[in-house]
Amino acid sequence: MNRAKDMVKKQFLVVIRDFKDPECIQRRMAARPKHLEMAQNSHPDYIVCGGAIFDSHETRKMVGSAMICQAESEDELRQKIAQDPYVLGKVWESWDVYPYRNAIGLKELEQQPV
Repeated sequence: MNRAKDMVKKQFLVVIRDFKDPECIQRRMAARPKHLEMAQNSHPDYIVCGGAIFDSHETRKMVGSAMICQAESEDELRQKIAQDPYVLGKVWESWDVYPYRNAIGLKELEQQPV
């Protein structure tokens, strides 16, 4: 067993959907400062990159989020997501987690072993 390789965090792509009620955007704006502070404080060890998903580029109505994250396991990742201010503030309704491997564009991830 290669202990160093076992300690390498796994990469995940997370696609998140907001609640669809009309008040969701107000809850998002209220929770946003705490969410962004948490995201900045956890970059790049947990959240490598992330941002809002829009319904279109023209309207830019936020309908969800996407993130590339690192964690030792999917369970650890899901526990962290469950504590995000957007979850606690009833902004994020559901999310899908996909095992991911960065190939290009994020220097923080390019050198990690597969």
